[in-house]
Amino acid sequence: MNTYPNGTPSRMLQYSKEDLIRMIETHERERQRDHELLRDALSRQEYLVRRVTELEKDRQQPDGYHGTSSWISKIVFALQNENKPLRSPELIRLLEQRESVLAEHHNKVQYFSAFLSNAVNYGRVVQQKVKGVRGYYYLLPEWIDGAGQVKAEYKRWML
Repeated sequence: MNTYPNGTPSRMLQYSKEDLIRMIETHERERQRDHELLRDALSRQEYLVRRVTELEKDRQQPDGYHGTSSWISKIVFALQNENKPLRSPELIRLLEQRESVLAEHHNKVQYFSAFLSNAVNYGRVVQQKVKGVRGYYYLLPEWIDGAGQVKAEYKRWML
């Protein structure tokens, strides 16, 4: 058996140079795999921390607004909160104060109109045209009477 200069036996000295290179390469691959696993775990942990922070922030909204809700629910919330019919620009103005995605979007009207159309299509919001006013007013279904007319208390906001 080979020994170090101080007389201590060495197992490494019994391997060939090629064997040692293969062992080093194997250890390097294992180290890289472990590094990737660690990086993935840290990335997932950072995502979970951000998500928990968002959810805690949602719980802290005193007026009941939930940033993680769907856009349709956010539109309904804005109408309920204002308790009056609103036009698209007014809804955008209200929601961009709470939603940075909307506030920073380069074309807010186009971005928001898709969500507004879905809210109308799903029946969560009613679209009402007023003669002489460009665009539509958006109302909650309960603001419409049985005959399909806007209730007087809400109609006054549309003139």
